[in-house]
Amino acid sequence: MKKIYLVIAGAFLILLIITSILLSLGKKTTTETQKNIPFPTSVPRAESTKQVNLTPTGTTGTIGTKNISQQQVTYEKNITEIIPVETQDFKLQYSSNLKKVVVEKKTDQAEKKFTEWINQNNYHELIDNPNLVLVVNQGKNPDDLNPIIEFLKLFINLGQGVESSTSNSQTSDSPTSIPDTNSSSTSTDSGEKVYYAQCGDQGNTPLPDGDTLCHAGCGPTTVAMISSSYMDKKYDPKTIVDLYDKNNYLLGGGGSRYSDAHELLKSLGLKTTDYLVFSAEKSDTVVPQLRKYLSAGWTFFTLASFCEKGCGHYFWITDIDAEGNIFAYDPAYGRYQIPYNENTRYPYPLYRLAFGVKK
Repeated sequence: MKKIYLVIAGAFLILLIITSILLSLGKKTTTETQKNIPFPTSVPRAESTKQVNLTPTGTTGTIGTKNISQQQVTYEKNITEIIPVETQDFKLQYSSNLKKVVVEKKTDQAEKKFTEWINQNNYHELIDNPNLVLVVNQGKNPDDLNPIIEFLKLFINLGQGVESSTSNSQTSDSPTSIPDTNSSSTSTDSGEKVYYAQCGDQGNTPLPDGDTLCHAGCGPTTVAMISSSYMDKKYDPKTIVDLYDKNNYLLGGGGSRYSDAHELLKSLGLKTTDYLVFSAEKSDTVVPQLRKYLSAGWTFFTLASFCEKGCGHYFWITDIDAEGNIFAYDPAYGRYQIPYNENTRYPYPLYRLAFGVKK
């Protein structure tokens, strides 16, 4: 009888050992797989589930991503793999002390050229992301910097409302940094349009349902650009946010509704079309339909996705050139290129909806 108990105990012990070995191997495989994750080409922002009447919402691209803190550890592992780069305009390197990519400006073109480098190398999550990038003047030792002070310096006087004259599908020379005063000029018949960055001087404006304009205000910022350009410069982002609040429109951390933007623009006296609904389509698919409206003087309030999991974002399409490049006043990605060539992010954005608007 004792032998039977010994056999059973021995078998149980062997089973425990085998189970322990298998669990150990599984854990090791998972760890190795995680180490080989490539540097992401877009920020996988999870969209809010707070929606009304199942209306899609738009938040933002990479600026002020709310869940960046949860993703920071993953990004830091990959950022360390970026080798130092130096051009005639800027120098960048990873600072192990700050755990950020530090960009040292060598010329006035530095920030613009750095943005071009980001697009060329598919590091789009680095655009205007103070959690991952620090821009400094030439000659500063990045490891001696105070991150909090530099963060404040980086965003003071950046992203203000400015005017840019656009015509015939051409991209004008955009400034390397946005001027530190709001645009005081009204739109004119010559085609001048007003640009606002959602993380500009009004970026800290609180939204009615929580959060800030910088984090989730691409919708009202886009409405502000259209309204300031076509109607009156008084319709800056803060004024538009107040109108959202007054009309009890959805506007918070989950973004905003395109239907509310549509109604607000109409209430201000602008003409609008019905909705053009797309199925997360690439630019070459939507261009033919948009061209027909553009030729009749319409521009487009647009909703598109900037990553596979959604990343809903609003912007204002103002032109399409002969090669099919879509140019837009983009409150997040277009800070250093006004208007911004959305096709530089191909195959994104994936277009979901648009409606025409004009004076």
